[in-house]
Amino acid sequence: MNIAFRGLHLALATSFRSHNNFRSFHRWVRPTLQQLYHKKKKMGPFEPNPRSEYLEWNYESELYSFGKRIGEEFHSSLLKNALIEKSYIVKEEERQRAVGIEPDSSVKDNSNMAVDGEKIISSYVTQYLETTLPCLPKKYIRNLKEYLLSEEILARVSKGIGIDDIVLCADYPVTNCTLARTLKSVVQALALSSGIERANGFVRDLIIVELVGKDLTEFCTPENPLDTLQTLLKEIGAEPAEPRLITEAGRNTLLASYQVGIYSDKKMIGRGFGESISTAVDMAACDSLWRKWGINSQRRPFPFKLELPPKLTAGSCQ
Repeated sequence: MNIAFRGLHLALATSFRSHNNFRSFHRWVRPTLQQLYHKKKKMGPFEPNPRSEYLEWNYESELYSFGKRIGEEFHSSLLKNALIEKSYIVKEEERQRAVGIEPDSSVKDNSNMAVDGEKIISSYVTQYLETTLPCLPKKYIRNLKEYLLSEEILARVSKGIGIDDIVLCADYPVTNCTLARTLKSVVQALALSSGIERANGFVRDLIIVELVGKDLTEFCTPENPLDTLQTLLKEIGAEPAEPRLITEAGRNTLLASYQVGIYSDKKMIGRGFGESISTAVDMAACDSLWRKWGINSQRRPFPFKLELPPKLTAGSCQ
């Protein structure tokens, strides 16, 4: 029904474009549009139709176009396997049994490929972050990796490259869980088709790029900033941190503001603001740590042309 409305609206739009003068509009156009509007409103919202229900749908062409669109070469069988969800196989088996056909048990879903693809993504993300952020402690590297491998981020990347239109699953709209799992399996399919280097480049260009414009300090804030800073300075052989009050305004008011600087070896290594002196000290200590770790606002952008030797091979993930 939604497709019928879509076709009629297209015909009406074509009718509008065929006339240059407002007076040449047919009198039936306005009442027809009004009737369509009221009927559509009465029927309620339409459920979105899968791309595969359109008449011009050609799955083989869609798979070919997908590879060309993202600039990668896939073996057709591997890409097809990466896009088959278990729910789709179960649904097809039930449909075939309902009409008396014995289902084909040789069809495999993408669950194993998704597990292997996640290993590739996790390995390369860790390697890339450790290389580009060498001073950042391991636990904060893990925080960044968990963010990049989260279901929300992987689903957004997956939808952005059009996987939601070509994945074979029982439910539509496609859930974030399905999109994230399918993206992992596509990474494994790419590794088996074109090599682990191409898969790593895919991860770098489409997943790690999600960190661009992101405030990394959100993932790297210690619970006790001043104690953490003192420990870090001791490890590198520097003088202990010394907080000093730089400026203050509005003392004993609701709008009190304090600025504290952190000094070490007679040099300011960080500064922070707060509504109290203790808050300003913590913010100054955090600023000092972020500068030491190389994740402050003045840091250099990530090098997305960086080539790293692969730690995994496509075969080792199987």
